[in-house]
Amino acid sequence: MPASPAGRVTSGILSCLLVALLLAAAPAVAPAHAAYPTKGAIGTVHRSLGGDSGRLGPPTTPERCTLKDKGCYQTFRNGTIHWTKATGAHATWGAIRTAWKKSGWERGQLGYPTSNEYRSGSQTRQNFQNGQITWTKSGGAKVSVTKAPASFTLKGAGFGHGVGMSQYGARGMAAAGKSATQILEHYYNPAKVETLAKNANSEITVQLVAGRKTATITPNSGRLRVKVGGKTVESGSALTLERTSAGKVKAKVGGKSYEATWLAVEWQGTRYWSGKSKTTVSVAHAQNGSTGVYRHGRIEVRQLNKALNVLGVMRTNSEYLPGIAEVPASWQSAALQAQAIAARTYAYRNLGSLKSACGCNVYDEVASQHFMGWKHENASGSAPWRKAVAATQSGSGASVKTAKVVAYKGALIDAVYSSSSAGKTNSAAEVWGSEVPYLKSRDDAASKSKAAGNPNASWSVTITQSAMAKAFGLKDVKSLAVTRTGAGLVRTAKATSTKGATASLTGVQLRSKLGLKSASFSVK
Repeated sequence: MPASPAGRVTSGILSCLLVALLLAAAPAVAPAHAAYPTKGAIGTVHRSLGGDSGRLGPPTTPERCTLKDKGCYQTFRNGTIHWTKATGAHATWGAIRTAWKKSGWERGQLGYPTSNEYRSGSQTRQNFQNGQITWTKSGGAKVSVTKAPASFTLKGAGFGHGVGMSQYGARGMAAAGKSATQILEHYYNPAKVETLAKNANSEITVQLVAGRKTATITPNSGRLRVKVGGKTVESGSALTLERTSAGKVKAKVGGKSYEATWLAVEWQGTRYWSGKSKTTVSVAHAQNGSTGVYRHGRIEVRQLNKALNVLGVMRTNSEYLPGIAEVPASWQSAALQAQAIAARTYAYRNLGSLKSACGCNVYDEVASQHFMGWKHENASGSAPWRKAVAATQSGSGASVKTAKVVAYKGALIDAVYSSSSAGKTNSAAEVWGSEVPYLKSRDDAASKSKAAGNPNASWSVTITQSAMAKAFGLKDVKSLAVTRTGAGLVRTAKATSTKGATASLTGVQLRSKLGLKSASFSVK
């Protein structure tokens, strides 16, 4: 039956008492910000601004000391307080804080704040180490740099000029199942991979050493011979060469000296000098000042700019390409084959007349492509590279019949390549000023894929004030503004000094002057 009115009242009172007892027994719920206390100078500034109920509101993070110059910061509901020993603690909020953030926070041109916001007439201002931000209702927040910062932080991506094939992009595409032909025809579109019989056994001349008055060539496990002035002299020991004041090349062999305008050096076990001994020769000061080791071809020693010019002469396909060391031999076969075809195309295009600047077809370094000779060809783990070279040509042994190249409208392309780009390759026109149909900007997202393993998918570097000022030829640089292409390449970089003087460089020029990894970067 239903409860009586008196019973309902008593029941209600008991329910209320029970709820009250439960609430009293439950722990008090702390406000969310209670987990993040404020302390020290940051806490003092927070309290001076009204604490949790003031301008900044309650803290939303703990204090962290991970910034430049051992700086600390704490974030609040409506802003942040930053502290360093040199500047003290100061708060930022609103439009001024947003403008400071866009300028790069404390690592940007302004540095740390040195005051809180304050009013000056119709403006709201805040001072920083290297300048000031002013805000007006009509104009918003404007940054003014009045003091040259101690350094600049550049954030970029890619390595090299970024034109043509991206090597890490090729690796990423190969990992995704693309063939060498697909890789090359992507980066050099609309050029095509073709098979060519011409130049299959042509010789290429590679500059090994230049600019030195003396050189040494040493045979390893065999003998060498010198052809000089109509004579042929054999030796099992080191050959010393000298450029004389009379403009001759002097060879010292076995205690005797021979002179001529140029000479040739051959060694056993080559197509120039048959024999069972598979001799290699070491050339001092080759390979960027180290020592180069060579198995194939022969060496010619000539003169250039009143110094010796040591040149390797070898067959392009069977003797030169196996010694190219542009990418790790551990990469996928499709990426290695793409590199082999690009390297061959580049070499073929440079055959014929020798360059007057070097008396060679190609240099052994990045001015052309990196040739390490026997050190690379015979290195542990290099077999995949040799197989990739062989897979892109046909023939038997040292005799090659045909080989794959990249061509456009029946002519070899200028198969330039670099490590990687900023996500899109650069066009030749943007970097070198000349339009080339097959060297336009191409998608290079593959170079940023996890499979590519690109160490330069992004990078950051700090440039000192003195280095930046020297690059632009200014007394100092207070600010640096850049314009970029759609591919991320810096088109122009304009520096402004504290006195208002300006100077501009292209991104390519600034990269060269500062030794940057690429010309694709932003200023933070």
